Amino acid sequence: MMKLSFGSRLHHLAMAATSGAKITATEPPKIVWNAGKHRFETEDHEAFIDYKLRNNGKVMDLVHTYVPSSKRGLGLASLLCIAAFEHASSHSLSVIPSCSYVSDTFLPRNPTWKPLVHSEDPKSSI
Repeated sequence: MMKLSFGSRLHHLAMAATSGAKITATEPPKIVWNAGKHRFETEDHEAFIDYKLRNNGKVMDLVHTYVPSSKRGLGLASLLCIAAFEHASSHSLSVIPSCSYVSDTFLPRNPTWKPLVHSEDPKSSI
């Protein structure tokens, strides 16, 4: 498993994205990239966002977000999305928001990430 920690930029973005959430400003949970499982997850592996690479690895399809009931309301789903979008941005990937949390909740609350959303080009196929 490749572990990359999404540090201070993620922290600042998370604070903006989780307005009203219960994450403290002192230390947000670490989100790591698990390349082998195609997911971003909390260090305890309990919360995660799964993705599939499409279009020869140029498009990240965010297919499922999971946060256990014991950890809901802490802003973890938003942190997972931010990690995935940060990764996509830094690797020049576009994003397909197949997961309903991403498309219906995260993106409307965080429209600055919308430019990364994949748009169908007649010349490309996924």
